Amino acid sequence: MKNYRSYMERQEMSAAAHDRLISLDVPSKAVRRPWAKYGALAACAVLIAGIGAWRLAPGSAPGPETDPVADAATSTPVQTEGMAGLQPDEAQPVEPSDGFVVRSWAESDKLTFPMVPAIVYQDVDNIPELAASRAFAPGAFTVELTKEDIQDIFWGPEGKPEAEHPKIEQGDLPWTLFWDGYTVHGIAWYDGQGQFTELSIWGEKDRASFSLELRLGALPFTCLAEPDRGDEISQFNGVEITGWSKVYDRDGDGLTDYICGSEFMMENHIGVRFKNQNSSMEAEYGGGSDMNLGGSCTFNALFVRQALTGGLHLDHLMTAGHIPAWRDVTFDTLEQARLESEFAPYLPVSEPEGYGDYTGNKEFFGRLSYQEGVQNMLFVRWSREYDTVEIDVSFPEGGGVSRETVDINVPESYDTRLYESPWCDSVPAEYQSGFYSVTFRAEDLTLDAVMAREVPHDTGGISFHFNVLHSNGVVVSYSCDGMTAQQVWELVENTLT
Repeated sequence: MKNYRSYMERQEMSAAAHDRLISLDVPSKAVRRPWAKYGALAACAVLIAGIGAWRLAPGSAPGPETDPVADAATSTPVQTEGMAGLQPDEAQPVEPSDGFVVRSWAESDKLTFPMVPAIVYQDVDNIPELAASRAFAPGAFTVELTKEDIQDIFWGPEGKPEAEHPKIEQGDLPWTLFWDGYTVHGIAWYDGQGQFTELSIWGEKDRASFSLELRLGALPFTCLAEPDRGDEISQFNGVEITGWSKVYDRDGDGLTDYICGSEFMMENHIGVRFKNQNSSMEAEYGGGSDMNLGGSCTFNALFVRQALTGGLHLDHLMTAGHIPAWRDVTFDTLEQARLESEFAPYLPVSEPEGYGDYTGNKEFFGRLSYQEGVQNMLFVRWSREYDTVEIDVSFPEGGGVSRETVDINVPESYDTRLYESPWCDSVPAEYQSGFYSVTFRAEDLTLDAVMAREVPHDTGGISFHFNVLHSNGVVVSYSCDGMTAQQVWELVENTLT
């Protein structure tokens, strides 16, 4: 799951949505099948195709982006020299514990390079992208995909085709994907009834990476709110395809990244989005002069070809083998919430001072969210005009909440009175992580510690933000507006014992 965390941290979404997503870690299905390991495709070749010249570089190279090109029907397969591969009895790299390295099989010095679809990858460099968050339905969970699961997506119910001729021997996955050497991972999403909804597969190889998202009945969700790009639509095998590209330094490492994406609806009602960053190949895609950009466009278009000729098969993933128990309940009053006996000791016995007797615009909301092995939490919120009081009680099941506490004897690690805004400029680097809402041990919390968390509220008054870790692992998070430190302390004090 660490690779999934790494992958998601590169995506543009809100921190809250990201934290919720990565916390949904459910053990994968226990179906494992024995199978052989093959050598990696290792060579450098120069090929000529209908869309232009390209070469497979031996190391990592930047790549993707696109240009209008001629109809795919004008592309013709050609024989290519130098595609030599390792023999099965040669030394093999060790499989990573999370994911697997794709290895291709190529005994022959010649392979037939496939026709590359002509897709318009329109330049979206100047179109702004706005981050958006996504909420998942109650009971939704993930299952980590096995190597065999991912193979079945591409091979289908009949499995990997038998090949007597080495030119069409496929290896781990169809070699025409050109995923050789990528470390591949995947997860499938299910609803609370165990029915498949969508999946993600992603791969990494040096600076190059890709992500594949599939969804039943519609295009995959996106974490970006994009304006209308005036999409220019391409077609391949009768399917309309939207392509886009972008060239910039995405991760701030000083190196240019070449991002290329495409999305389409397949005839079997599977929505597809495939996006890659950089590539191990270089190409003059559609006559473009940028070989790195062309390489990424070619890599993307090769996936489109495979999906729309070989198909993508999800029948084996339609139903989860195990459905984690879950419960989702909302409350209209504090009294209802306190009927949940395991949570009641951590909730106030009455509404926060100044909120219960408020006669203006006042609201209460409460919710319990439980999922086996993932989370067990109860949230309550009071609102009055622009002020809110929020209390979030999280039991240790499944993690998802930081339990790293501050040292009460080191006020520099939590006392907001010692620093000026913005904190990013005044708080020492070793204390910046989590400084907005630090965690105290229950036995350390005092009125003075609460006073140390006082900050100005953006609409006037003051606010307090902190967490309390109890000895049994329960974490209670407090976010309180429009209250004094003494009032907040009285809200917390009775829960500490």
